[in-house]
Amino acid sequence: MASQNGILGLQGTVGGLVFAKNGTVRQKPASNKAAFTSSASLARTRENASEFGRAASGAKLIRDALRVLISAASDSQMVSRLTQKVRQLIGMDDTNNRGERVVDKANIAALLGFNFNLGAGIGQSIFFQYGVAAAGSDVTMSIPALNPATDISAPQGATHFELLYGAASLDFETGTYQQGVVAAPLGVLALNSPALVNRDIVASFPAAPAAADVVVGVVGINFYQQLNGQMYPLNNNANNPLAIEFVG
Repeated sequence: MASQNGILGLQGTVGGLVFAKNGTVRQKPASNKAAFTSSASLARTRENASEFGRAASGAKLIRDALRVLISAASDSQMVSRLTQKVRQLIGMDDTNNRGERVVDKANIAALLGFNFNLGAGIGQSIFFQYGVAAAGSDVTMSIPALNPATDISAPQGATHFELLYGAASLDFETGTYQQGVVAAPLGVLALNSPALVNRDIVASFPAAPAAADVVVGVVGINFYQQLNGQMYPLNNNANNPLAIEFVG
């Protein structure tokens, strides 16, 4: 919006005219969408814009599929970090031309280890061994042994923990996903509870993923404080890690 400076001075835009500080007036340049879509000199710009848009959509698909788990374990820069990571995956596509590159099973491995919460790392909270593997419609997290007293590093004030696990099957081409249902999670356990041995946590999809679909599995942990018989989440994202621990 134009503003008046003094008796006659104008600065800004009025209609199609731009009034500069030095007193000059020029016509506001018209937007030329046709030039953007067809000009040879803007080819790289069009390609970059196309792939950035695809990265933003792909990152949103991941967030939507894992929204429940991410809600308690993410930092303020998570959205931009995830979009940047997906953009890197697109850049690894060595099959399609620039501007048409995609996320697929050939480059998804680089997503392994992505941490949704930079303030809390899995390696600083969980010290037991586990593995995640997919077969058919199931993605299984296998835990040989878990001793809460020694294998969980809890923040001050925590009395209980909850191991988070989930999986999603993603179709980046159609922008659709399936969420795995975890029928028997470990639940909320006391930090001084007995050790667990040979436990499996299974996330099951309604149908086996298609061959081209990308499957991701995430592992995290939430902490609680028990007070007067009630469980209170430690709602401080700095304490809750969540990371992608399986891709396939």
